[in-house]
Amino acid sequence: MELKEYHYVYYSYEEWGRGYFGSRTCKCLPEEDIKYFGSFSDKNFKPTQKIILKDDYNTREEAYIDEITLQEYYKVVENPHFANKAYQTSSKFHNGMTTEKAKELGNKTKELGVGIHSLTYEQRSEYGKKATEIAKKLGAGLYGFTKEQRSENGKKSKELGVGIFSYTKKQLSENGFNGGKKAYEMKVGVHALTREQMSEHSKKVASQKWKCLETGFISNAGALACYQRKRGIDTSKRVRIS
Repeated sequence: MELKEYHYVYYSYEEWGRGYFGSRTCKCLPEEDIKYFGSFSDKNFKPTQKIILKDDYNTREEAYIDEITLQEYYKVVENPHFANKAYQTSSKFHNGMTTEKAKELGNKTKELGVGIHSLTYEQRSEYGKKATEIAKKLGAGLYGFTKEQRSENGKKSKELGVGIFSYTKKQLSENGFNGGKKAYEMKVGVHALTREQMSEHSKKVASQKWKCLETGFISNAGALACYQRKRGIDTSKRVRIS
């Protein structure tokens, strides 16, 4: 009798070190596949831990799609935190993927309703919270960088025209409008609040006082951000004082 195959996406990592995103097919339960940490070629990468991110795929192709999504989102080849040296393409690894191809894959997963798109909004939200908690705990992804490093990465992304900087102002505006419209339709985020709750939230935010660590200027969060941007000051150089 042929054993059942299981497909899963995982994150393996060195304790307090680098990480690796991948997918795997095995003939045992994913949680029992404890000796496998990835098909990485970096001999300096020595992972000892592994987190199974998702394990209910019907086919390996579905797992590949989420693996590709994660690798593209975190830019694993360019990001020094990761041991991935190439991007997965579902049939082979490659050293880069065009924005058009990434969008095509994303749209395809949405049309088929597979991978993360097979989950309800509530399930995706819960999944996102758990992934964020894990990333914070491990110091993985964005949480593996200091504020200075994140700022430097942001500047580099702007210079290279990648990520959010690959969009035109018109595209960013359209995306923002569509996102706001979708949030309104689904009654999520700020649109899940009553008028009274929004009013109370606005008063609370407006009453907060923040101080610029470079000049000592004090104002609310929004006004201070504008103040710092106009003067070329990193907006992370602030501290809440009330």
